[in-house]
This record gives sequence, structure tokens and C-alpha cells, in this order.
Amino acid sequence: MPDFQLILFDLDDTLFDFSACWEKGMRQTIASHPLTIGLDPDAVYEALQRHSDALWADIREKRINFDQLRRLRLSRTLAEFGRRAETDRLDDFQEQYVAACMAAVVPDRAVQSLLTQLEERYTLAIVTNGPADMAFEKIERLGLTPLFPAERVFVSEQIGWHKPDRRIFAAVLERLGASPAEALFVGDNWTADIAGAMDAGLSAVWLNPAGVPPATDHKPLAVIKRLEELWEIVA
Repeated sequence: MPDFQLILFDLDDTLFDFSACWEKGMRQTIASHPLTIGLDPDAVYEALQRHSDALWADIREKRINFDQLRRLRLSRTLAEFGRRAETDRLDDFQEQYVAACMAAVVPDRAVQSLLTQLEERYTLAIVTNGPADMAFEKIERLGLTPLFPAERVFVSEQIGWHKPDRRIFAAVLERLGASPAEALFVGDNWTADIAGAMDAGLSAVWLNPAGVPPATDHKPLAVIKRLEELWEIVA
């Protein structure tokens, strides 16, 4: 076992089930917001997800920012149903979604217990892709702020690069005064978290509850189905 000093965690779908919160928040908003009332909710949800995913390349290449992504995914979705909206209405939909999504973010006692144990042995930090506004609210709602103070939360919007870009990992390690050999990355996304971290010289543990096959030949330190299994690997 390498002599790790630092454990870096992805946030969404690693420290909590963001996918469930996204779906719950979006479906509630689609069902109640004036822009989408009367439309097929399943079709709207599918389109929003599709356009959001498609716009990620523009985020990664810095062609748009997160506010633009949020407006574009909704405006393009509405266009499929013959509707359009001004910017303030698009922003109102986003605000309603955020409120519903964040209401679904609740603490997980098992995760809190694991992280509290790990903190006794390791420096812990978060490295997450996405906008800063939602990231810090998620961490607070999860009850994890004492374990991850702001100086150990690294959000791609603020850093300027997004996983799997090696530069985000290098920037985080530099700020924390650690070498790649001293760091372990734990995440759910094979490309962004596992291949990205390993290409940057870090070891990685893949949280893979669904048992999906890896997309490349990278060999992570371990593959786990539940985050709590991490303790047996690093204890």
C-alpha cells in the first residue's frame, strides 16, 4: 500500500447521490414551472439531460460559463416543444430547480462517520467539476463543512480547469503541498476521476456501484461498490 498523506474526493455521486437530487429537483420544477407546465414531463426531462450533457464540452473548452449552460439547456429544450423564454424566465426556472434539488440533499451518517475516521489519519479534500455556488451549498447541507473547509474544496469553475484535465489535479496538489505519489483520488466517474487522476500521477479508487466496465486500460488501486468500503483499503 502506498504511503498516502492526502485523500481527494469527487463530490457528486461520490459523497452523495447527486443524480437522484438532480432528477427530483428537475422533475418537480418541470411539473410546476410556467415554462414547462402542460408539456410531457418525461420528454422535457430527457431533453434537459441531453442538452446539459452536450454542453459540457463547451464548458470544458471555456466557450461558455455555467450561467450560459443553464440558460442554453433550457432554451434548447423549450425550442423542441415550440416554446421560448426571455433570460429572466430561464433564470427563474433555474432558481426553482436549485431550491428543489438542494432540498433533496441530506446528510448520510455512514459517510460522515467514514470521513471522520479518515480525517484522523489523512488530509481530506474535495475536487469537483461544476459551479462553485452549488458545490459549497451541497457540502453544507451534507454536514461536511467541518471536514472540508473552504481551503480544501476545489471547484473547477474557480480553478479554471475541469477534470480530467491534468492541470486541475496539479493545481490542487500544489496548493496542498503534496506530490502525486502521496495522493489518492476517490470518485465515481471513470474518465474524469479515475483515468484523469491516474494520468496526473495519482492513485485512484473507483466507486462503481453499478458494476459498469472500465472504458480504458487504467488499473485503479481498487474498485468499490459503497464508499464505506474505502476504510478497508486505506486503514
